[in-house]
Amino acid sequence: MPAPLCLVTNKDGVLALNPAALAVLQEVAQPVVVVAIAGPYRTGKSFLMNRLAQKRTGFPLGPTVQAETKGIWMWCLPHPCRPGVMLVLLDTEGLGDPKKGDSHNDAWIFTLALLLSSTLVYNSIGTIDQKALEHLELVTQLSELIRVRDGDKEGSNSVEREDEAEDCEFVRFFPNFVWVVRDFTLELRVGERPISEDEYLEQVLELKHGHGRKVQSYNGTRLCLRNYFPTRKCFVLPPPLGTEECGRMEELPEAALAPRFLQQAAQFCNYVLSSTWPKTLPDGRALSGRGKGRMEGGKRGRGVMMVTQRTTRGAL
Repeated sequence: MPAPLCLVTNKDGVLALNPAALAVLQEVAQPVVVVAIAGPYRTGKSFLMNRLAQKRTGFPLGPTVQAETKGIWMWCLPHPCRPGVMLVLLDTEGLGDPKKGDSHNDAWIFTLALLLSSTLVYNSIGTIDQKALEHLELVTQLSELIRVRDGDKEGSNSVEREDEAEDCEFVRFFPNFVWVVRDFTLELRVGERPISEDEYLEQVLELKHGHGRKVQSYNGTRLCLRNYFPTRKCFVLPPPLGTEECGRMEELPEAALAPRFLQQAAQFCNYVLSSTWPKTLPDGRALSGRGKGRMEGGKRGRGVMMVTQRTTRGAL
């Protein structure tokens, strides 16, 4: 693909597949590695996806407060590290856009990105504080938005069971989780002891003891992240350059970007590209673009996780 295509449109709060993009995906016979990115709007998600594509431009970037990406955009490229494998990058609409003001629609977009991907990158700004975790409260809604359906029972006379998936069932389908914290300026240190980026994330996700309402509220998002994403990684990226130039990073030469930012961005790309494996079915078979296209088009495979239309009209 010379440029990304919109895979899932988002118009008036209704998500729908774009037939043109689906047709492109169904032509991919190779196994697919799918990397999706999600996070608050105007935080530089598209820039990171262009870095994964090893391109200066591709997914649109914008210097203004207006959100650029709507729905979910797809870019299929040969995997730079694995011959015979297709890299599928999914750039999603930013969460919390004040002009949209629809948290239920945000939850659907996040859920679709999660289910379609082998690795889900969550991109945020500043630090992993309580506000950042509140943006991720939608992970606590996943049990309401997703059910596991056993395809072996379809076509039989028995009534198909669609009980809400338990945490252990979610893990079978969920991707690896990578949290990227942009414009990070703090020292990774606890007292006098330096800590790694992963230790920083794990400290933030530590649970409080107790059973009161405040404790349950504090632990809710943290517990879901710990249970749903047992494989998780953290990267912190310093500011790339001066604030006046940040909005037009794709127009600047590499030499204009801060060396530490480039180093961290390269480590992020190397990790994602080397550690993300092709999307697989429950029986271990690698999923091709054709198989993924059939799933997205509505055909059900064995043990496929279904998105259910329960709380909003944003389901596919």
